[in-house]
Amino acid sequence: MWQANFQTTTDVPAENLYRAITDFNAWNKWDRGIEHTRLIGDAKAGGKFILKPKGGPAVKITIEKMWPYEVIDVAHLPLAKMRTVHKYVRVGDTTHIHMELQIWGLLGFLWRKIIGENQIKEAAEQTKAFVDYARVI
Repeated sequence: MWQANFQTTTDVPAENLYRAITDFNAWNKWDRGIEHTRLIGDAKAGGKFILKPKGGPAVKITIEKMWPYEVIDVAHLPLAKMRTVHKYVRVGDTTHIHMELQIWGLLGFLWRKIIGENQIKEAAEQTKAFVDYARVI
């Protein structure tokens, strides 16, 4: 299994970040690499949504855990899975943002190269766009 993480801080409250991350149908408003997302049913543990990246095939994702202020989802990739952890912890006037990726399976090494390493490389830029979006919703 391959694992990587990204951490940063912001002044935006954890509640705002959690509200933004759990609005699954709006992810393309802050992630320029997403064409669209579509929640199937309710936003809760065990729920599912479809994520269509720009230039790629749609991916089915299961919400593994969801509680304030943490969301864990698992993308079902061909012959591999990718778990993403989004966690927000408020300490005083600062919110600590933690994002973790885990990729495993027969083709895990391939998905690490195609998706995982790029997500970590672009995490600072993507997180800034996410925080800017969460600040105004």
